Amino acid sequence: MQVEKIAIERLKSILAVRKDREIDKKVVSILDEVKRRGDAALKEFTERFDGVKVKSIRVPAGEIIEAEKNIDKGVMSAVVHTARRLEKYHSRQMPEGFTIREKGCSVEFRFSPVETVGIYIPAGQAPLISTVLMTVIPARVAGVKNIYVASPPSYRGKVHPLILGVLGHLGIRDIFAVGGAQAIAAFAYGTETVPAVDVIAGPGNRYVETAKRFLYGRVGIDVPAGPSEVVVFTDGSADADFIEADMRAQIEHTDGLGILLTTSEKTGRGLSNRIKGGYWLKVKDRKEAVEVINLIAPEHLQVMCKKPHSIARNVVAGAIFVGDWSSAVLGDYFAGSSHVLPTGRTARFASGVSVYTFLRSYVLVEADAGFYRQYGELMEILPEMEGLLEHRESISIRRRKAG
Repeated sequence: MQVEKIAIERLKSILAVRKDREIDKKVVSILDEVKRRGDAALKEFTERFDGVKVKSIRVPAGEIIEAEKNIDKGVMSAVVHTARRLEKYHSRQMPEGFTIREKGCSVEFRFSPVETVGIYIPAGQAPLISTVLMTVIPARVAGVKNIYVASPPSYRGKVHPLILGVLGHLGIRDIFAVGGAQAIAAFAYGTETVPAVDVIAGPGNRYVETAKRFLYGRVGIDVPAGPSEVVVFTDGSADADFIEADMRAQIEHTDGLGILLTTSEKTGRGLSNRIKGGYWLKVKDRKEAVEVINLIAPEHLQVMCKKPHSIARNVVAGAIFVGDWSSAVLGDYFAGSSHVLPTGRTARFASGVSVYTFLRSYVLVEADAGFYRQYGELMEILPEMEGLLEHRESISIRRRKAG
């Protein structure tokens, strides 16, 4: 199938289809079983869905050490260089908080890492060691004390040795051979082997993402990160070979979505004969392009046109790549930012994985008697108006004793 030319109405229907929740019932059943039966359910689902009968859900320490030793030198070099870039980028994100001081009172805004994180590493098509780096490193930079990882035993009945080796290199020793919605359930509820966590991070298929959606509130969830997607906007001035390669790269993912927006009919038709899969839409001008981009709110947006920054600063996307030489794949692997990004139009309100995913903020308030002498009567007005008289008394008693 070649790239299909579509109208805006057709685009809306495509985006709506990607929000389909037909698997909800199956996921709810999986969550309930894991909550009720723990490890027994995990083993049963692993045999059913992965075709693997596991003896132990926890990966033995020796297996992790051996996998790290056997990593190819070239692969390890790429891992080390990428890790450094990620650490540099995420370290710059760390917030400092602030304190507002006045006579008799101070209000301090602080950040601290969550205690435990469960990271999911999918392995449906290949060992996603880049995802290991782009989830574990932000959590580690944030200062998370306990980082646990789950990944399906889809490589000869085990977690892929490259995933294990890179995790070992990063100092992760608590790794569990379990995938899918059942892994997310295990992190949320805890089992005999898998600890319950505070935050779950990492992308996955529709089952994984549906499980995360249902469990949000019981546990923190990083970002709605489902099937990959890219929108490329061009005015016809961009290198067509680059556009072709970039759209192919995202369509390559299972259920990957590629959409080309262009003001050039010639460019759209030309590329439609070169790319299998995906869609293209002709827009009349840059203003309409911005409107369509913001309707889609894509995971990846590539702006490949003249004066690209005028587009980039007016659009919503998980990550924006500006100019011909800024491929989304650069962000997938080496730029330094995380490639775990919001999909399915959720970039309208969600952000990609960063240190903020693993931090919680809180306030520290400290006052003295003088503050109540000065402001006590004023502070009593609002709780009295709201009819919360015990709230008012909490202030009044301090005002009276302050003298």
